[in-house]
Amino acid sequence: MGKRSTALLAIVSCVLSVPLVTLGQRNNSFIIQGKIDTVPNAKYRIMYRNNEKEIGDSLQLSADRTFTFHGSIGEPTRVNFIIDNDFNPRLVKDQIVYSFWVSPGDRVNFHGLTGWLMGPKSNLRIDDSKYILTGSTLDKIAITYTESRRAMYLSNKDQEKEAGLEDSIISKFIQNNPNSFYSLYLLNRSFSSRKRAPDLVTTLYNALSTEQKNSYTGILLNKKIKAQPQLEIGKSLPIFELANDNGDLVSLEDFRDKYVLVDFWASWCGPCRKEFPHLKSLYNEYKSKNFEILAVSIDKSRMDWLTAINNEKLSWTNLWDKGGFSAELYQIFGLKGIPDNFLLDKEGKIVARNLRGSELKIALDKLISDN
Repeated sequence: MGKRSTALLAIVSCVLSVPLVTLGQRNNSFIIQGKIDTVPNAKYRIMYRNNEKEIGDSLQLSADRTFTFHGSIGEPTRVNFIIDNDFNPRLVKDQIVYSFWVSPGDRVNFHGLTGWLMGPKSNLRIDDSKYILTGSTLDKIAITYTESRRAMYLSNKDQEKEAGLEDSIISKFIQNNPNSFYSLYLLNRSFSSRKRAPDLVTTLYNALSTEQKNSYTGILLNKKIKAQPQLEIGKSLPIFELANDNGDLVSLEDFRDKYVLVDFWASWCGPCRKEFPHLKSLYNEYKSKNFEILAVSIDKSRMDWLTAINNEKLSWTNLWDKGGFSAELYQIFGLKGIPDNFLLDKEGKIVARNLRGSELKIALDKLISDN
């Protein structure tokens, strides 16, 4: 790394050592008061997370385009203002037009600006940072970090060193801000790309304050770190426990001495449901030979999940990892999409991963015949 890079890294470390946002505040509520430069009485949908829950709400501006919004959160989160896309068929329908950080106890003043729709008509995009915000220390930290990171990348155009540069930027920030939620957020957000360096992840996690480690995200990240080495072929899949369609807790440990397919799906996933006829055939053929399917749904709606089970006539063990792509087990196992599955032997060791159709039957045939 050259002198200029070293200097910029020092700037990142110093500039970002700002007053920290801490958890454990007694007041978990937050208030956003503000104005948006748009038409009077306009409506916005509001989305944010309260720990594991995704909260959906709405607000309507007054005649003078002002508003007050109240919410409650267990740890810092990004608040997103969303509108329907009626201006460009090339874009996904729901559009986040403003996105910013709030923390428990915050009382922030927000001013939404115009100009968030950018680019030529043939390639429009949304800039969700077109706002002025006061009262959110964490949002200032996020903006400063992003700007400093961009400056470092502009001065280091060597693509081969990009991964190392990213590690340096995040490492320096966490080491200088161990009690900032943004340190925890950065490490959790980049966890998937840091699997190549498990020792670095562990070191950076250990550098965080006890307060951050004991937060919802801190506990979840620790589970992800511990589970990661066990998700390889030949390793024992981590034991988990989820509720079945009757509401009873079921543990993977209950299925030792069986061949198990842990299958992740959701009612809205077309490719997942397309596999069911084939899975039913396999299940009927091999259930007498100690084969079991644990179908883990990541549906957000319990009713949607139960309806799909009934409509598809799924007779195997059905479990619910509620929360969509933010579902806890889905995150801990580092899944990238659905359908996905793990084929386990009688000892709970992973024999194969993400098999479908004839490939799954071949692997299951071999597994049973070899034993």
